[in-house]
Amino acid sequence: MTPIIIGAIGGLRTGTRLLNLINPLNHDSSMKPLVLISPGTLNVPEDVSDTLKELAEVVYLKGDLDEHITEAAALLVGGERIDAGFLEKAPKLGIAARFGVGYDNVDVEACTARKVYATHTPDVLSGAVADHTWALILGFMRRIPAADAYTRNEWAKRERRLPFGWDMEGKFLGILGLGRIGTEVLKRSQGFGVETIYNDLVEKPSLEERYGVRRVDLDTLLHESDVLTVHVPLTPLTWGMIGAEEIGKMKPSAVLVNTSRGPVIDEKALTEALKNKQVRGAALGVFEEEPTPLDNPLLGMDNVVLTPHHASATWETRRKMAETAVANIKAYLEGRRPPNLVPEQRDAAF
Repeated sequence: MTPIIIGAIGGLRTGTRLLNLINPLNHDSSMKPLVLISPGTLNVPEDVSDTLKELAEVVYLKGDLDEHITEAAALLVGGERIDAGFLEKAPKLGIAARFGVGYDNVDVEACTARKVYATHTPDVLSGAVADHTWALILGFMRRIPAADAYTRNEWAKRERRLPFGWDMEGKFLGILGLGRIGTEVLKRSQGFGVETIYNDLVEKPSLEERYGVRRVDLDTLLHESDVLTVHVPLTPLTWGMIGAEEIGKMKPSAVLVNTSRGPVIDEKALTEALKNKQVRGAALGVFEEEPTPLDNPLLGMDNVVLTPHHASATWETRRKMAETAVANIKAYLEGRRPPNLVPEQRDAAF
């Protein structure tokens, strides 16, 4: 069998086969297939990757995937770009397994053309991202980051008072995209006394009946939301879908929240709107460029709450993501259809 490479974000752990990986031609094809894991044991614990050891040799590695892909049969990626050019260097690749639910870095059309399965890790991180979304919402509404800094540095001096925040009760919570994560955000809204509205390409009558959420068009969502939270995948249709025109339709008291993908919102337009007080504020866990540059003007604004792109970064969720990603690869190695194919490939059989 051919080597397997698992690669994702960050981390470093070397293994006994490291020298052979520097030059893939040194790999002995009579040996078990080789599994490379680049995120380290923080994201993919060894007891999870151990489930592949009956089928493959497992090595943790940090390095450029381009250097090691030639002989690979399977690949698990984090944010690395998998496109036609990359696939040209991977003639034996049969599966690109994404460590995450979004897969905008994977060119599914190119994968399908080369009969490469593309998988992701849906469901297992929805709750964690929804929790993070609510942390951002409440962090902004109750000024938690500012209150923390005030307590540490100013409270005892009594030189000024901390500005008030805002209640959630009675507000309109707008959800743009009522998929897995949007639904989890909706579920968590039930204890806050908010009115909920949503916009989605697909009507969700069961959710409407169970949670009292109301479907509206995009303009109504923008006009009525006091807090608008974005939960759509990044596609050609959603790239820049919240721009200057859309932000201009929002209330001056509105807060824009995004834990989906940075490019869904036109960051320059948002920055101008925040600067000119067109909207009250924003709470962001994703950015157009990641990591966001230190000179990004958003970092200097006091009407934003910001986190890195790490909404799924809990011990429990990252372990479930690792288990799901490894299970996708294991199924492929055993000659089965991977269980978590991306929607565009759900009818594919290679």
